[in-house]
Amino acid sequence: MVKRTFLFIAFLFLIACSSQDLGLGDLKEAHPDSFADPIEALSKEEQEKVGLPDEIPFEVASVKATTSEEQVEVIYESSNSEKVLVTTLFNPDNILQESELQIPLNSGAVAGVQKKEDYVYIEWYESEADVIYQIEYHGSEEERTENAMNIANSI
Repeated sequence: MVKRTFLFIAFLFLIACSSQDLGLGDLKEAHPDSFADPIEALSKEEQEKVGLPDEIPFEVASVKATTSEEQVEVIYESSNSEKVLVTTLFNPDNILQESELQIPLNSGAVAGVQKKEDYVYIEWYESEADVIYQIEYHGSEEERTENAMNIANSI
């Protein structure tokens, strides 16, 4: 019994240590030049709407943000070839791309999914925030769509 309890506690500790800090404040602190500086140019309301996933299927080595009047792009990269690009479009018009594959997200929104040659593209309108989120996930081909969907569901 003691051994099982010890193993369970060790497992929980391992999970806690391996989780990444992907919240707005954590990213600003960890990446002051490449993320915080561009994000600070946005209003507080826009900063709260930026699509920041809670989960990324790889260990994040760098995070970079670029902003313009109508959008924010956040790029997460691993030390190898995995990459996630999350774009948030503010004040969107009806500019969603046509996608044959439509998948419901946990939030209730319906996302268009497109499988490209070297990435998966997911796009949806989030009515509560009045923004469009777009994700490009470049990663392992065998789990690419599943990982991209997990990222979308974590925003």
